[in-house]
Amino acid sequence: MNTVNENPNSFIRYARYVQRIAQFGFFSTSVFCSLLIYLTIFWLQRSFGSYKYLLVLFPSVGILFATVELILYPDVYSHNSGYLFFTPLRPFNLGRDMVTALLSFYSGVYAYTISMLSVQFIYRYWAIFDTTKLRYFKGWRFSICVLYSSVFGVLWTMGIYCFDEMDEYSEKYMEKDLLERYNLTVSEISSLALVTYNEDGSLRWFNISGTFDMTAIMLLQYTVIIYCAIWMYHGMEEKLRSLSLSMRNLHKQLFKTLILQIVTPTISLFSPVFFIIYLPFFDLKVDLPTGIFLAVFTIYPAMDAMIVMYVVADYKKAGKRILKKLVDKAYNWINGLDEEENTKEINANIPAALNAL
Repeated sequence: MNTVNENPNSFIRYARYVQRIAQFGFFSTSVFCSLLIYLTIFWLQRSFGSYKYLLVLFPSVGILFATVELILYPDVYSHNSGYLFFTPLRPFNLGRDMVTALLSFYSGVYAYTISMLSVQFIYRYWAIFDTTKLRYFKGWRFSICVLYSSVFGVLWTMGIYCFDEMDEYSEKYMEKDLLERYNLTVSEISSLALVTYNEDGSLRWFNISGTFDMTAIMLLQYTVIIYCAIWMYHGMEEKLRSLSLSMRNLHKQLFKTLILQIVTPTISLFSPVFFIIYLPFFDLKVDLPTGIFLAVFTIYPAMDAMIVMYVVADYKKAGKRILKKLVDKAYNWINGLDEEENTKEINANIPAALNAL
């Protein structure tokens, strides 16, 4: 019998949960985000302007995010005043250092995602209060939005790769408990680590600079989101009076979408990361399989796609048109079979009718 499974302190079962959630997240994200992209490109009758690019780009990044997670199965282990961001896998037979770089890239895609979310809020804010600025979302200028998100993705990637690089002190700090909890050694995994305090209780400033880097990026994006949402809430009614009824309804639907897009990422994207990166500062002398929070990230893009398709009426109408088209095709196919059977029956009866003459 496997002694690791008998160990009551083992976190291996939680690692399996993380993998299952990642698999579910990949499947749900692939299905719903692909459906959103398909409906946006081929079935929306109303013009969404350059916002259509965001409606396609955001779920595309979500699919990329879920795919990288499925390849790496990243996990997080929080231990006292530190955390370990790791994967025991070697996808595509890559070396340990290359997989570590992929872990950094994965976290950078997270930063790109939250930055692109704030871009959506900026677009909706300008669409209501300053339409002239929407020119920054048209033509080649749309690349500015992509560049904006990419810059923060790169800053996050480089920050965690440089500041959270595993060193000798971090390795010693994590080694014993990692073996007990996951039956793994530091030498056989690809990992990034934070240990907040030295043995004498002083802060490890270089290491925690990665935390400050991540905090600055998250706070900036979240501040943009909240600022735009508050001003839209207070000023939207007055601004929408000058628009047509259909456009007023569309803006209200998009605003409801954005409200849900505040609550959902607050719970599933921002809060878990804040919890993971700041828990070590309290040095609570506890071990937690915090990777379970990380796995929820892959479900978020699917949730976001479902929110958009549920709230915005144009997607419901597109879905009804697709369903009607499928039903019509099925009906015509069944009728075609009936007509074919009738034709065969008539042809079979012709010789008998001729003989009776």
